[in-house]
Amino acid sequence: MIRNKLLNISMISFFLLVQVIGIAQQSKVPIYTSPIINTDRTVVFNIYAPKAENVILLSSIHPQDIPMIKGENGLWSVTIGPVTPEIYHYQFDIDGVITSDLKNQTPYPWLEGKSELIVPGTPALLHELSDVPHGILHDHIYHSRTIGGPNSVRVYTPPNYTPTDDKEYPVLFLLHGFGEKVSFWSDFGKINLIADNLISQNKIIEPIIVMPNGDPVEAEYYKFFASQVDGNAWMEKNMETLNNDLHQDLIPYLRSKYKIKSDKTSMAIAGSSMGGIQAIQIGIKNASEFGWVIGMSTSLNVPPFSLENKEEINSLNLLQLNIGEQDSWGINQSDKVHAWLLENEIDHEYTISKGGHDWDVWRKDMIVLLSQLFR
Repeated sequence: MIRNKLLNISMISFFLLVQVIGIAQQSKVPIYTSPIINTDRTVVFNIYAPKAENVILLSSIHPQDIPMIKGENGLWSVTIGPVTPEIYHYQFDIDGVITSDLKNQTPYPWLEGKSELIVPGTPALLHELSDVPHGILHDHIYHSRTIGGPNSVRVYTPPNYTPTDDKEYPVLFLLHGFGEKVSFWSDFGKINLIADNLISQNKIIEPIIVMPNGDPVEAEYYKFFASQVDGNAWMEKNMETLNNDLHQDLIPYLRSKYKIKSDKTSMAIAGSSMGGIQAIQIGIKNASEFGWVIGMSTSLNVPPFSLENKEEINSLNLLQLNIGEQDSWGINQSDKVHAWLLENEIDHEYTISKGGHDWDVWRKDMIVLLSQLFR
């Protein structure tokens, strides 16, 4: 009886598969893959758009747009490279309509849909998966009295971390950018893999890395796009809520779960883009608690913060601003903030690197910063 049922299910599955193949053949939709990374690091991009007149590849690989070529089967293709090992993002422009690569199973779901391209290095780059001991990513939902409901956080613990040991670890609070989530610093910043690889090389002091929810006022997210006034009001409310949640809810919750050091020199806060603004403002406001304050690709106003606690600010182990030279969103404003800090004799570091407002810059920033923290 059971055997007959299994036989019937197999026959039904077979006939369904035949029908699907038949439909595909009738519609003449080609079976294809995209992207394809060849052994020589050339990369093939494909997109099926039989009625399109023009298809263009838009990517962070090249500053210029790259026209694609249409085949007789309606498949548009282009091969570029060899491409330098790194992580890139790309889209297709199909007759003016911008779309991600539907064949790519690694989307980059930011404010606009992009696809991610990972070109591996030989040997593996510091942000790549390597054969070394690995830490653990922990996802938590905790009750936040500040927001009156559940909130989320992702926590990285290093390979040698053992909850039952008495050893305590320094902690880095790492904030994401606007429109992103607690998963972005590990999904796209690869911060856990970077930490794993640097720890295996004895280049950093093992940290616990906390990735909080930088949008605790997410329900009012739409206000950011309503107007400049509404957007600024949302940012201020979001900042205040984040700071309150951090101190009243998240840090006490973390202390109940993890072996975290509490002295100032063992507490760091950093972030990228909006998270960089939050890191600077929260870190400076609480300079008695944080020893390390780093903002990457920020667009802070001038003045960026009050000087009421100037002596405390200058007692920080590190106050640093990082910016990419091609970051049109933040380079001019960062220069102004740097000048203001110099004028007011605030001890700080200001680093300008190659690149724009993207993860390629922030990953490299964190490789350097992790080796400096907690020393």
